[in-house]
Amino acid sequence: MLEIKNLQKGYNNRTVIHGINICIDRGEIHGLVGSNGAGKTTLLKCAAGIYKPAQGTVQYDEKDIYDNPEMKAKVAYVSEQLDFINIYSVAGMAKYYQNFYDTFSGKKFDDLVKRFGINPKKNIGTLSKGQRSKLNFILAIAQQPEYLIMDEPESGMDSESKAIFRDILIEEVDREQIGVLLASHDLADVERMCDSVTMMETGEVFAQKSVDEFMESVQKWKGILPQKTTDDKLFAMTVHAASGIGDISEFYTVGEREESERILNKLGIGDYSGQQITLEEIYTLLKKIYLQGKGMVSGIQKEGGLKNE
Repeated sequence: MLEIKNLQKGYNNRTVIHGINICIDRGEIHGLVGSNGAGKTTLLKCAAGIYKPAQGTVQYDEKDIYDNPEMKAKVAYVSEQLDFINIYSVAGMAKYYQNFYDTFSGKKFDDLVKRFGINPKKNIGTLSKGQRSKLNFILAIAQQPEYLIMDEPESGMDSESKAIFRDILIEEVDREQIGVLLASHDLADVERMCDSVTMMETGEVFAQKSVDEFMESVQKWKGILPQKTTDDKLFAMTVHAASGIGDISEFYTVGEREESERILNKLGIGDYSGQQITLEEIYTLLKKIYLQGKGMVSGIQKEGGLKNE
């Protein structure tokens, strides 16, 4: 198990992340999402043992990773920075890695290069960004790690390559029981791949659940909002991000569906019906509510005079 407890890290007397707690079992893919500057890369580098935490711990199987070569050998880190030795060929880079990782599998490397359609004789300096991202991922998987830390691993990949990436990752996790912590801006892929998700902003976690729990905890509706309500406070607490054309509005609620429906009926919202929702919509809404709670975003005034979030 990967356990991150009360993690804090900063630079130049400025705290970047604080109070971070994440637990990931082997065989689990855990997504990490947040805006640029939210602290994701700092968190991942602490998780990979590159940065030393200012406070808190990062442990794999109850052992600290920082300054622990034994544990670092079990963890592969895929950086967003695609730095390679450009004079090497793709196959040459694999041989280079074999000098440092006893567990590196040349056969697995060859199989994955073929699956992604990369020419092993091609010089790395001539590879596109997407091809370099694929090579970065292949090298990490070929290390046969017990844990995999990845920062925007699909950067530059086309849709076909992303699908191959997803298939390989899920296969490897299922077969080898790898524990994965993955940061991505592609929430559609996070929804497809991940078992659980941590949502970050301003260096702290504002939501953390399994994907299924996220999908159950926020509802999307279409319905007719009343022009007036006798309970403005209840309305503002219940109806979020309402928008629409004409009489029909689209809006969200947070909490148990049955309780949300009870309140919608009490508020006199007419002809409402549930709509399909995505993890990206859930993230956008929960982040807005979180930032409003910190006084960083104001509410949205809906036409008709009803103020909601």
